Amino acid sequence: MLTTLQQRLDELSSAEYTAAVKEIRRGIERETLRVSPEGKISQREHPKLLGAALTHPYITTDYSEALLELITPPSNNIEETFGQLQDIHHFVSKNIGDEVLWPMSMPCFIKHQDEIPIAYYGESNIGKMKRTYRKGLKNRYGSMMQAIAGIHYNFSLPGEFWELYQKTQGDTSDLNTFQSEQYMRMVRNVKRYVWIITYLFGASPAMCRSFLEGEDDVLPFESLGKGTVYLPHATSLRMSDLGYTNSAQSSLNVEYGTLQNYITKLRRAIRTKSEEYKAIGIKVGQDYQQLNDNILQIENELYAPVRPKQVTRSGEKPTDALERRGIMYVELRALDVNPFSAYGISKEQMRVLDLFMLFCLFNERDELDSVQQDEADENIDRIVLNGRAEQLTLKLDGTDKDRNEWVHEILDEMAAIAKWLDNHYGGIHYSIALDRVKPAADDPNKTLSGMLLNELLNANKDNGRYGLELANGYKTQALAHQPNHFKPSFLVEEGQKSIAKQQQIEASDTLSFDEFLENYFKY
Repeated sequence: MLTTLQQRLDELSSAEYTAAVKEIRRGIERETLRVSPEGKISQREHPKLLGAALTHPYITTDYSEALLELITPPSNNIEETFGQLQDIHHFVSKNIGDEVLWPMSMPCFIKHQDEIPIAYYGESNIGKMKRTYRKGLKNRYGSMMQAIAGIHYNFSLPGEFWELYQKTQGDTSDLNTFQSEQYMRMVRNVKRYVWIITYLFGASPAMCRSFLEGEDDVLPFESLGKGTVYLPHATSLRMSDLGYTNSAQSSLNVEYGTLQNYITKLRRAIRTKSEEYKAIGIKVGQDYQQLNDNILQIENELYAPVRPKQVTRSGEKPTDALERRGIMYVELRALDVNPFSAYGISKEQMRVLDLFMLFCLFNERDELDSVQQDEADENIDRIVLNGRAEQLTLKLDGTDKDRNEWVHEILDEMAAIAKWLDNHYGGIHYSIALDRVKPAADDPNKTLSGMLLNELLNANKDNGRYGLELANGYKTQALAHQPNHFKPSFLVEEGQKSIAKQQQIEASDTLSFDEFLENYFKY
C-alpha cells in the first residue's frame, strides 16, 4: 500500500498543488461544561456577556445550558485556528464569574440527570425547536450522556485541489459530483480506521461513579479513590454505549456507499415511526416532549464518529443541503477532550488529524459494505473498552490483526503524507507531530488515556478532583493569555449583535410553534 500511496503523492507534488494544499481549512468545535468552584455542573443561565447562544457564531451551547460550545471559523492556518480558540477561552473565562471550564469529556459531580439544565434559546420558533429537540433527547436517552463533551474537527480541501485532483484521477464527471464522491470515500475510511484516533487520543478511561446513577454492574469497573471508576485498558468511555454512541440506533444501518445512499437512509430514519418513542408522546397537554416520535427527530440525532456536511441555509434541513449542493466539508466527531491541554486540543493533534483525514482520502480501499462496517464497529468497541490491552487484535477482512502491527502500518503511511505536506508547506511540523505519537504504537502507556490513568493511579487520586485541579489551573492560564485574533472588544460586539439578531428573529415570527413544526417537517 505504501508504494501505491507514494506514487499517488508523487503525482500531487507540483507547485499548483502547493498553492492548493496551503488552502486546506479546518475549524474546531470544543464542548466544555461550566462548573462551580466545587466542580458541580452550573445551574446558572448562559451568561449574557457571552451573547445569545442561538445566534452567536463563536460561543453557543450544546445540549445543556451549562455545556458551552466554542467554535472557530474555517481557517487555512493552524496557528491562527489555535490562537482563535485561545482567544475565545480567554473571553469566556473572564465572563463566567467564579465558574471554571471542565477539562475532560466525562462530566463529574452530577448526582442525578435532573441537575443538568436543558439549553434555552429564547422564544422564537427556531429557539423553541432547538430546546424541544433536547427535551426529546432527555426523554429518549437520558440527560447524563448529553452532558458529555467532545471535540469536533471540521476538515475541507479547496476547490482548486479538487480540480487538480480530478484531472490527476482522469475523472470527467461534474466537479461537484467528484468532490462529493471523494469526500464520501474519506468518510467511509474514517469509519474504517477511526479506531486509531480513539487509540491515540481517547482520554476518558475513568469517570465519576455518580455518572452511572447506581448501575455499577454495566461494565467490569474497578474503583479508585472515593468516587472514581475505571476500566484498566479503556481508552474512551465517551465513545462507549455509556456515552457518545447509543445502542438504540444500532439497527438504523445507515449506508455510506454514496452520498445519495447516506441521504436516503438518514431520511428514512427521520420519517419512520418508533413504537418506543410513541409511548413518550409528542405533545402532552400544552408541552412538547419531543419534536416527533420518529426513529430520529432530526438528522443531528444520529450518533456517528464522522459526518459529511454542507452549510445549511435558513430553514433548510441538513440532508436537503447535502442533496442540493453536495459535501463541503467532513466533520470528525470521535475526539475526546484532551485533559492535558487548556483548550481541549493541541496543535500537534490538529496536524495528526490532518494526516489522518488525508490518509482516509488517499487510501486505496473504497467500498464499505455491511460486513466491513460491522468489522469497523467491532474494532472501535474493542479499542474503546480494551484498547490498551497487551496483544490486542482487531478485525481486518475476517482475520485477526495485531493492533501494534496495524498502528505501525497506518503511521508509516501517514509519515509519507507528513513528508508530502511538509514539502508543500516548508518545514517539518507535520513530521514532528507524527513523531510525537509514534511511541504509542508499541507502548499503550504513551496514549492520552494511558497517561491520564497512570496519573490517577500513581497518585491514588479521584478523577473528579484531578479534573478540578486542572480546571482551576487552566482558567488561570486562559486569563493570562493575550488575545491576538479575537480581541475582547470584538467578542463583546459579536455578543451584542447576536442578542439583537435573536430579538429580530423572535419579532419576525408569524406562525404558531405548531404551524412552524408542521411546515418544517413537511416533505
